Amino acid sequence: MEMKEFHYQDGLRVSLFNLDHKAVPYHFHNEVSDMMYCSRGQITIELPDTDEVFTVHPDQVFQVPHPSKHRFVNGAPVGTPSRYVLLQIGDFDINFVPAAKDIAGRFAERTATPVTGHAVHIEDRKSDIIKLADHFEQERPEVLDAEEQADVVAALRCFASRGLETAHPRSGRNS
Repeated sequence: MEMKEFHYQDGLRVSLFNLDHKAVPYHFHNEVSDMMYCSRGQITIELPDTDEVFTVHPDQVFQVPHPSKHRFVNGAPVGTPSRYVLLQIGDFDINFVPAAKDIAGRFAERTATPVTGHAVHIEDRKSDIIKLADHFEQERPEVLDAEEQADVVAALRCFASRGLETAHPRSGRNS
């Protein structure tokens, strides 16, 4: 797994993940939701709190509301890399979940639900996301290659176009 964190400013954090067949460890956030855009391969998302598994294909988005426990796994066939772009809005925090092997075992043979037509909840940050996409289209972050840059721009434009200007209904902010 390769993580490239390249923007965290004004409450917007953008990262890119290239996944081999190692998963991002189970974790949760108290303050931010994970909004992901699959740009290559296939991403499987496991949500142990609700016992759900989802599959996200290229050009699809998915949002994990905080404080839901979750992990992202390369769901493509072995040997096929997958990539996703992650957007988080707010003050970043992360909490890793102990006993993750026990949780992972619950999902080993589960069939994932395909994601279709998902929107993300971007609060009131649509114009900021568009500006960020415009910025990254003109200036490539040093840590990204040209293909990754194009994926980041596509992801940000997708978040802006499919984004609902509200907080996620299942997030801790609406409890």
